[in-house]
Amino acid sequence: MLLDSTVEFWSDADMPYVETRRACQSRICYKSHSHPTFSIGAVDAGQSHFSSFFAQDQLIEAGCLVAIPAHVEHSCNPLPNQAWSYQMMHLNATWLTALVEELQHHTDLNVDFDTPYLPKFKPKIINERNIYQAFSGLNAVLFNPQLSLLQKEHDLIQVLTNILLPNFNWEKIQPSHYFQQHLSDLLECLEDNIENLSLQYLAEKMQLSRYALIRLFKHCFGLTPHAYQLNYKVNQARQRLRESDRDLARLAYELDFSDQSHFHRVFKQHTGITPKQYYKKS
Repeated sequence: MLLDSTVEFWSDADMPYVETRRACQSRICYKSHSHPTFSIGAVDAGQSHFSSFFAQDQLIEAGCLVAIPAHVEHSCNPLPNQAWSYQMMHLNATWLTALVEELQHHTDLNVDFDTPYLPKFKPKIINERNIYQAFSGLNAVLFNPQLSLLQKEHDLIQVLTNILLPNFNWEKIQPSHYFQQHLSDLLECLEDNIENLSLQYLAEKMQLSRYALIRLFKHCFGLTPHAYQLNYKVNQARQRLRESDRDLARLAYELDFSDQSHFHRVFKQHTGITPKQYYKKS
């Protein structure tokens, strides 16, 4: 007997640095993507194929935890014709870095998660039951409508600092030597106008062939220039939908999608839900 697929979200305007979801019996597949947030995923049931340019592909199953630092390209999808259940939490990288800085006098943690554009640390997969249970318990607290925000903030900080972060052994991503001298110019171009950049413009600006530029993007970000740009637009859309923007046609236009249907399709490929479902989650 097939069980119904469900997905639920929790977020709160008074705790804007955390957003979390639980999905049950999902068959949705995601395109390779990245987040500006620090993300933690957990498999509750079934199996999934985890893939990233910055790590070895791996099959993960119930009880596994995946820590994905900001800007790390990845995808995590169910096996063909199978469903899986999972949890996914997104933490604001600036907030998390500030939390780690607060703890420097009490722990050995000294990690900067707030790195604009470039991925800094490799993703980590942990298969330890106690860590999975701690994360699941934290998620249950966040979803519990009977608990106060003070209690939720307390448990979030407690579980992160005592259990989760100390058990993620961070391994730095070694910078690629491929056209490394052009990286600062590329980041400057992205900072100026990422939404409307074309491959031709970037190639002329940086005096590189388009082929070399595509390889540079892949080595640095794990994505092609076009995929990187779409991924950026989706992350911008998520941010604006969280804040106040509910006019999807206007948002599609502002982010330079060809039309609202294109925006809808790309957003769902990256997030698993439609823009309308995303802003209704809260």
